[in-house]
Amino acid sequence: MRLSGRRALVTGSSRGIGAEIAKVFAREGATVVVNYRSSPSDADSVVDAILRAGGSAFAVKADVSRPEEVTNLFSRVKKELGGLDVLVNNAGLADPEVWNAKLKDITLEMWQRVFAVDTFGTFLCSQKAASMMNRGGSIVNVSSTPALSGDTEGLVYACSKGAVLTMTRMLARILAPSIRVNCMILGSFETTWTEWLDRRQLDSYRSSIPLRRFGRPEEAASLALFLASEESSFITGQGIVIDGGEVSD
Repeated sequence: MRLSGRRALVTGSSRGIGAEIAKVFAREGATVVVNYRSSPSDADSVVDAILRAGGSAFAVKADVSRPEEVTNLFSRVKKELGGLDVLVNNAGLADPEVWNAKLKDITLEMWQRVFAVDTFGTFLCSQKAASMMNRGGSIVNVSSTPALSGDTEGLVYACSKGAVLTMTRMLARILAPSIRVNCMILGSFETTWTEWLDRRQLDSYRSSIPLRRFGRPEEAASLALFLASEESSFITGQGIVIDGGEVSD
């Protein structure tokens, strides 16, 4: 198994892509910490699915935008696992009001709210994880294609994910050679995000993708597994695009 004996934390893993990553990691031999902010029943369902499949996992509540809760999260990880080998910074703020806001309606509070989770949360968790990766390790961050190509919607979200991509490149150099840091740059995926869109938006996004469909959570989980495992042992500081061909240089 590709993560046998590894200790992994996946933030925001009670549903969607995070839940799929947690399940794939457990299937590949990792003990997985399923992190959630406000949905204990969903987190318990993920843990139960992992346990029923013969894997190892437990859930921990923490809002990654709050430093004191991040401290408590990693204290629990340290107590239960003794350290950490893999961190996936998947937690992000999903807010249709912010995503669809027109330029004139975007407020400073929106910027603060999104950056607190997506950017500051990624930093806080990476900082704590690095201090606990006593055997070396892998940090996998999550960005988004608008941070590369721009878009007419999701301004605040795209800027926060651009900061995550820059942070990835910086941390990769700071933490080398013992800890690798890479970033998944996600295109349009079948998550709750698609529920914010009307028919026109759905058709527009889908038609802009050469493969003519949205990505599936398990496809993002496969990339996360690759970046977490020794199969990517000579890869660090990279942003790996997974978007069905939507963005091209």
